[in-house]
Amino acid sequence: MTTAKLIFENGANWRYATGTAIADPALWYMAPGGQTHILVSDLELALMRQNAKADHVHSFAEAREKFPGQPLDMVTMVRFLVTQGSAPERIEVPASFPTGLFIQLQNAGLPLGGADSNPFFPTRGIKTAEEIAKLKAAQKLNEKCFKRAIAILKQSTIEADSTLAWRNKPLTSEILQTEMRIVALKGGATEFSGGPIVTCGLQATMPHEHGHGVLRAHELIIIDNYPRHPNGYWGDLTRTYIKGQPSAVQRQVYQTVLAAQQLALSMLKAKAEGMAVHTAVANHFAQAGFATGNKGGTPFGYFHGTGHSVGLELHDAGPRMLSTAPCELQAGYVTSVEPGLYYPPNTHPQFMGGCRIEDVVVITKSGHKNLTSLSKTDWIID
Repeated sequence: MTTAKLIFENGANWRYATGTAIADPALWYMAPGGQTHILVSDLELALMRQNAKADHVHSFAEAREKFPGQPLDMVTMVRFLVTQGSAPERIEVPASFPTGLFIQLQNAGLPLGGADSNPFFPTRGIKTAEEIAKLKAAQKLNEKCFKRAIAILKQSTIEADSTLAWRNKPLTSEILQTEMRIVALKGGATEFSGGPIVTCGLQATMPHEHGHGVLRAHELIIIDNYPRHPNGYWGDLTRTYIKGQPSAVQRQVYQTVLAAQQLALSMLKAKAEGMAVHTAVANHFAQAGFATGNKGGTPFGYFHGTGHSVGLELHDAGPRMLSTAPCELQAGYVTSVEPGLYYPPNTHPQFMGGCRIEDVVVITKSGHKNLTSLSKTDWIID
């Protein structure tokens, strides 16, 4: 069966296929022979001809000329692209393809169908050397954001009620979030996906709580930041800090999480089983005396995956990497490695709060390459 590929978007698939960004959703088409085509308005024509990876960049004027008297709607534009090469028996589209447009094109007699592969471009899972360099640049920008947060925590003072103050004002999650975003913006970051996360105490027991209000001394503070670099790739980095001196159980929690991450990292290499890595981390926590469970509908302990793919999307297309799903790791996969522990009130006899440590790494034939260099030992801030 002769097969073509079609996307209509301005997201990760577009950027992967064309190597560049575009303001509004547009059409990309790969004919059965492998030739690639882009169809855009005059607003984007010069930019795409200058920047896009495609064999041909077409204007709306070409489609009008091919189908004179026909309305320049999506059906006409796709029909124009289909004439660029041999006629396909099937046109594959990704799962994210607009449903209304899918139905419209099918009703017009175009042989659309869902792609057999997930992700739509199977090669997206294995990153090239160029992509790895872009991911490293994204993580380096991310580390600059953390250095700003660390500097502010160092400059902050501990008030009589154990709250933190900075520049004679209460230091809040929002202040740290803003200061980190400013650093990212100065580095050209284009998106934050709602981040960064800055939480302590009860808020830190919920991994996706972004954080709000005044930060406190003597509590573990989780900072998780994930800006998108101007090159299109995402950074993802988590550290846990404490302002003041940690208690014995806080030290134990931190060291247990750090050891769990070191265990996971030691297991990473091509052909390793991602599910086995996750299971080893979960067993490590249980053996260290940190139980996982659910109390009154509230989860506690270790209740998320150990790592996810990172790339043109924060949770990139491809296998689930390090989780409860089977996944044989391959050289070139990029994954986060982010074990954590979370204990709401009355779920642990001595501890309330959360702790998570995260790096982004590249799987290699014999191990891994860590794209993250930010210290994990300098977590106590006097």
